[in-house]
Amino acid sequence: MPTILIVDDEKLFLSSVSEGISDTLDGVRVLTAGNGEEAIQVLNGTSVDLMVTDLKMPVMDGFHLLAHVMSEKPSTSAIVMTAFGTAEIEKQVRKIGAIGYIEKPIDLQVLADAIQEVLFKRTGGFLRGINLSSFLQLLGIERKTCTLNVRQDTLAGILVFHEGELVNARTGSTEGEEAAYEIISWSNPEIEIGNIAKKQARTIQTPLDQLLLDAHQILDERVRDESLSPDFKNTSDGLPSENIQTPFPAETPRDTKNKETTDMANVKDSLTAVMEIEGTVGAALADWKSGMCLGTIGGTPTYNLEIAAAGNTEVVRAKMKAMANLGIKETIEDILITLDTQFHLIRLIKNSPNLFFYVAIKKDSGNLALARHKLSQIEGGLTV
Repeated sequence: MPTILIVDDEKLFLSSVSEGISDTLDGVRVLTAGNGEEAIQVLNGTSVDLMVTDLKMPVMDGFHLLAHVMSEKPSTSAIVMTAFGTAEIEKQVRKIGAIGYIEKPIDLQVLADAIQEVLFKRTGGFLRGINLSSFLQLLGIERKTCTLNVRQDTLAGILVFHEGELVNARTGSTEGEEAAYEIISWSNPEIEIGNIAKKQARTIQTPLDQLLLDAHQILDERVRDESLSPDFKNTSDGLPSENIQTPFPAETPRDTKNKETTDMANVKDSLTAVMEIEGTVGAALADWKSGMCLGTIGGTPTYNLEIAAAGNTEVVRAKMKAMANLGIKETIEDILITLDTQFHLIRLIKNSPNLFFYVAIKKDSGNLALARHKLSQIEGGLTV
């Protein structure tokens, strides 16, 4: 009999869902747990075919639980459910191993259908390790504070997160961004999430998304370099040479630092200029194709601009799809969303078609026409 473990800290919700699944699906055993620690106790005591878990829970949350299951129980499939879903979170959750993703409030029939499909395709649904880059991006999106102990064979390293920002990395005698690049390059890592130390020196200044891009670029160059013949890879004209030596990698993190710093400074300056528009509450620069947020400014503790920007990538994608279906060949200049007290303006960047400014402006103190005019000027000076 297939065994399903449902994990959620809301007792009434947990009881309702477990009873509903038991009534809807015949021939399955349903177990429950109120947090990650209770779930691990269940997993250690019995064989579980499928785990359905929330992400936000006390004691041990869904991130710790997923990391444990992927490392210690790779034959257990997982479905994630969350009340704070975005397209980017769904993408990253699926990359790190969860083969299902459902948003709260839960449609019981949809969950039952998803469980039935996973159990039906059980032989192809095993979790077989961790995509570290995707897991790091998910920690960033959820603003996690934690320490990751990362191991691969005889190698070991530490990644330290504070409120979703990667602030420190160590491996052997190396620390900072160089250590982060090394750890991210490991192909088959195991991770363990531990409590963060009370004080951590910040040795990494580069934003996480940029650091991941640089790390994978270096890894690609390494693979490309190693694929070349030793007799030819160090010459510019394709002729063998014993005297020409090119250091590896061809472009190191230090070499890319100038361009990276210039790009990030340009983004920061542009967002600062947007924030100076009268009535602006906050602004973000995002890539609507990848869902990546390149930078934010302003906002409030209850108004997360990264989540807002990620959510509005779906707005842009939907509009692009509608225009394609209608056969409209024109270029979108901006998209306006009008609320009771605010204007939310999405301004697409002409010289970088994948990017857009997302700007929240107060109705009572802002001027929409002036904001559009100034955004047009600012985007003209943006280069990424």
